[in-house]
Amino acid sequence: MRIAFLTPVPPSELPDGGGLSAYLHRMTRSLLNAGHEPEVFVPNDGPSKTDNYYGVPIHHVGMKENYPILEFLSAASRKLIRANVWRGLVPWVLRARALAIAFERRHSVAPFQLVQSSDYLAVGLFVRTYPGRVHVVRCSTAADLYNKAAGTRRSYEIVGEYLERMTIRRADICYAPSEFVANHFSRTYKIDVRVVRPPAYLDTLNVLPPPVSLPNRFFLHFGQLTELKGTAVIAAALPIAWQKVPDLTMVWSGLYLDDRRLKKWRSLWGERADQVQITGPLTRPHMYAVLQRADAAVLPSLADNLPNTVIESLLFGIPVLGSRGASIDELVEEGRTGHLVALGDVQGLAEALAKMWLKQTAVSKGFKWYSAVYEAMQPRRAVANLVRLAEDGMQSSRAN
Repeated sequence: MRIAFLTPVPPSELPDGGGLSAYLHRMTRSLLNAGHEPEVFVPNDGPSKTDNYYGVPIHHVGMKENYPILEFLSAASRKLIRANVWRGLVPWVLRARALAIAFERRHSVAPFQLVQSSDYLAVGLFVRTYPGRVHVVRCSTAADLYNKAAGTRRSYEIVGEYLERMTIRRADICYAPSEFVANHFSRTYKIDVRVVRPPAYLDTLNVLPPPVSLPNRFFLHFGQLTELKGTAVIAAALPIAWQKVPDLTMVWSGLYLDDRRLKKWRSLWGERADQVQITGPLTRPHMYAVLQRADAAVLPSLADNLPNTVIESLLFGIPVLGSRGASIDELVEEGRTGHLVALGDVQGLAEALAKMWLKQTAVSKGFKWYSAVYEAMQPRRAVANLVRLAEDGMQSSRAN
């Protein structure tokens, strides 16, 4: 089956590339290994070009080549939408339109049976209904949930949330990786969103030595270091935990977008600031080297969608201290593969940190992860479930 992916970001092996990039990296390679023909369409500020990513064609769509066609839309939006909203959202519309144009040109030459777009940035907004072709939208985010949890729900983001939901509603079929996100759309917006788990596997067995010297014993927080991922909750919990376990040590690895926030978090730790080692972003082999040496991964997201950091930790048999009610509880089994606390519960996380550090729990590293969700994320099954969406969409189209 020929399958197109319309996405705002390209596939990436980098751990801090984001969940969507990691998903595309794993899913396109899994599809290729199963005999399918995936292709990826992604916007590009420079000229259009096509390159090869592990055998998968990546079409980088040059935006400026399509601007003359979209000039009327751009000019009209200036009059209809407030200036700050216009500056934030018109690039979304331009990218979505340009991707749709490039995709249709390619489809006319080598037809696709399935086109999957992400709800993120509404990149599938202009994908047309076409006989013999199914449009599937993957709900990579629930923007209203994410923006609220991050405390950044500005006017243009509210309009952006609407555009993303419009993209979902226009699709033949839509799905989310987690029950958490699927249930949110169903409960809040009455949108029927299925659950299809992503493929999960360790991307490389070429684990390099750690790129930095590490403490003899430590807990790890990695990925994107943001409020949404629970970084601020950890920062506030550490001084409380240190009252009981003064030798508790952490390593933080990943991308942080705001130096001021990082300084604010560090200011909470006083003389113990050196007990949190911050490495910055690491390549995946280096990240795996650090992860394997950790006693636990601390990942208390406020809203999430089956985060890769949790999946990778469990695949390595590393216990997870996470949050309950943000999709992490779909992955982590309390008391066996980790411990869960309420969303944003600083005191609860501090107690979990201390209990884990003192080894006052049956949970320890080195377990073999197994669960129904894990089975659904085996690459062959994940590919089969995605292909089944196309088959279901085609049957529904014939019935209508």
